[in-house]
Amino acid sequence: MTLMQLQYFRVLAKVLHYTKASQELHISQPNLSYAIAELEKELGVNLFEKVDKKLKLSQYGEYFLTYVEQALDIMEEGVKRVMAIKGAMSGEVCLGYIYSLASSLIPEIIGGFQKKEDNAAISFKFKQNLQNNLLEDLKTGEIDLALCVEEDPLTVSIPIFEQELYAVVAKEHPLAGRKEIEIEEIADLPFVLLHKDSGLRKLIMSEFKKRDLTPNVVFEAYECNATLQFVSLNFGVTIIPDVPGINYAPVAKIKITTPGFRRKIYLSWMNKKTLIPPARKVRDYILENFAINAVK
Repeated sequence: MTLMQLQYFRVLAKVLHYTKASQELHISQPNLSYAIAELEKELGVNLFEKVDKKLKLSQYGEYFLTYVEQALDIMEEGVKRVMAIKGAMSGEVCLGYIYSLASSLIPEIIGGFQKKEDNAAISFKFKQNLQNNLLEDLKTGEIDLALCVEEDPLTVSIPIFEQELYAVVAKEHPLAGRKEIEIEEIADLPFVLLHKDSGLRKLIMSEFKKRDLTPNVVFEAYECNATLQFVSLNFGVTIIPDVPGINYAPVAKIKITTPGFRRKIYLSWMNKKTLIPPARKVRDYILENFAINAVK
């Protein structure tokens, strides 16, 4: 017994006419007759009978039809579900992140995700922004997921990465030859820091406050590479992660040995909002492969 035979039987049971059924099925009448005959042969009963030259379902045929319809309906529903899941696993995911991750963590995440064959139908849209703006974009639905440095009560935030911070000075600065430094050694120098809305600025100010220190901020910038321009002109020192610009600007990177000058990067999404299936897949991949407590 084949699925095709059951489909043929259902159509013939509906129209009760071999010619009309074969036309609806787009097959020849002899092929239809043969399929029904084989089905009856396997069951050992006649599914149809002729009454006054008209085709009718037999008692067996009426009984069998109820189960055939149920079986075919379940099969069709299964096909629809599979196709829906297949369609849901394609689409665009909008991922937001802070500027300092653009050339480090982001390429590693996306490269690994796209290597998996079953992720081929998922594409990305990226948005770089400050911490506060990323959280706002999450809340308005402009982005699906965010990589940022602060938790928010309206989001689920899982730590996935720990980023070390460095003191950066101009090449000609007296401290440029140092490999390590305590924060107190640079506390009285002029500083070039990120804007007050940035998570990095808040962390730095918090660590200074713990030590009863107040940095002398002479310039502000919106992203790390911009601070390097001011530092390279010897306008001040800065504290930033190891961004690619450090390797190209005339500056020197110094390890900070004072505890606290590291920050966690969180993967965040809205707590009470259902993620679209492609975004869930990206989220799960990041958590499985990058979360700090993930099993590698």
